[in-house]
Amino acid sequence: MLVHEPADRPHMNGLRTLQQPADAGRCLEAGCEAGDAIQCTYVDRRERRCLTHWCLDHIALVDERPCCRRHAGVLRAIGNEPDAVHTLPDLENRAPSLVNWVGSHVDASLRSLLVRYSDPEARVAGSSTRPAGPPGHRKWARHWKALSSTGIDLSISLEVHESEDTIVFACADRVQVMGAEPPWITARRQGLELTPEQDAAARAYFYEDLIAALEAELVSRSERGGLPVSA
Repeated sequence: MLVHEPADRPHMNGLRTLQQPADAGRCLEAGCEAGDAIQCTYVDRRERRCLTHWCLDHIALVDERPCCRRHAGVLRAIGNEPDAVHTLPDLENRAPSLVNWVGSHVDASLRSLLVRYSDPEARVAGSSTRPAGPPGHRKWARHWKALSSTGIDLSISLEVHESEDTIVFACADRVQVMGAEPPWITARRQGLELTPEQDAAARAYFYEDLIAALEAELVSRSERGGLPVSA
């Protein structure tokens, strides 16, 4: 059985205040037979609403809104800034939630790379998940930067394009050093059944490969004298 991205367990009392009869349906979680499931409340920028239904055990809450796992990840990724509603991706697009998910898992490692390959006095700052690019060519990215008195010493970013929303790209100062589909997406797409141990190992290898690709680029630059290396 595949391990899904975690979702917050909703508070029962909060969900029971919704108008359940109008939204009632059968839970779409594999193997779940629960009825009276609640419809996901996500509405994309084209005003299309997610039509999936989930029971109390398999729905997620984001700012008191019940959502399916994918759209809960989208809403967590983009936050609740005033302009967020104008940037909501299409129903079927996973780009912001994917880049946010991967970024959260490698955040500490990316910060360590920036500390090692930047000026000792530089400070490291990370960004939230934000969109970039014009409609039709939009991508979602998270950035990490080493900042000093002279500006940005070094930056690392993770990107997922809406047009190719299963591929995570890793960049160092906008130079793309890796692009790969995470193994859990590949497994689901191919209908593979992984044990929890296999799934965890595949995820760990993916994160390690991503960090290794970025570090290889930074090592190459440091050997050419382009970057300092902290002890």
